[in-house]
Amino acid sequence: MQKLIIIIFLLTYNLNFGQEKVYKLISKTKNSDINYKAFKKFDNLKIYKNSGLKKAFEPIKGNGNVYFFIAEYKGDSFDGTRKTFHDYLILKVDPKTEIIIDGFQYTMEWAEPPAISDLYKVTEKNQKLTNGIYLNLLKMELVEQEYISEWRRELKDSGILKLK
Repeated sequence: MQKLIIIIFLLTYNLNFGQEKVYKLISKTKNSDINYKAFKKFDNLKIYKNSGLKKAFEPIKGNGNVYFFIAEYKGDSFDGTRKTFHDYLILKVDPKTEIIIDGFQYTMEWAEPPAISDLYKVTEKNQKLTNGIYLNLLKMELVEQEYISEWRRELKDSGILKLK
């Protein structure tokens, strides 16, 4: 009986730990850009006021196409409880080629200030945005790396982008 409980626990843990996130397209905005000024404020605690974190993911006027995705998933919180998390992903794409130019990803429920400690930026900029592209192809790296251990510098989450 005890062995069965251990096996069930291990299977459940592995499914939750290795789960693939699905980034669902929320909006596509033409003639737009990423609000870089807002992302520069992620190292300031004032970003938590007046929905500043969410506003950073709202496109501004520009010459690209901006795609906004959200992945919702269950995970373990810092206090040991299970909760729902939301990863926001914004991508700027060349309107002619659909090549990803830039992007950011952030977990809205991140509890450790400042917000920049969980802000990842796209480093692979030769990927074409297609339905079903895997998040790891974008090679996202942590924006603020000064005091971060090596294992957190690159986003290692497993995810897939859904355009439909």
